[in-house]
Amino acid sequence: MIALLLLLQDFTAVDVYIDCPKPLAAWQVEIRTAATIVGVEGGEPKAYAEPPFYDPKALQGGRIVLAAFTTDAAPPSGRIRVARLHLQGQAHLTSHELVAAAPGGTRLDVKVELVRAK
Repeated sequence: MIALLLLLQDFTAVDVYIDCPKPLAAWQVEIRTAATIVGVEGGEPKAYAEPPFYDPKALQGGRIVLAAFTTDAAPPSGRIRVARLHLQGQAHLTSHELVAAAPGGTRLDVKVELVRAK
């Protein structure tokens, strides 16, 4: 479990990073927060530039599951910004149940980071 405590009065953005030493073909992470999630953006590089999949009803519920995959021949590796969350209100963010896979579906052990966007 990864946690990030932010005391927010207005809006802020939090980047979701996955640190993966091997090519990252697919990922899913659950994020919980007391703040209101007001938007979800994609990340970088191009393979994860589109917003991840999520249930839009989850934006108001304090819990959201984000997921994405790429069919690129050479998926990115290293520290990858896979999404950006836009939040309003006081937030204590935690991530749970990260699942990641390499091309071909091999499960990967990776690290997730939640970082306040600059």
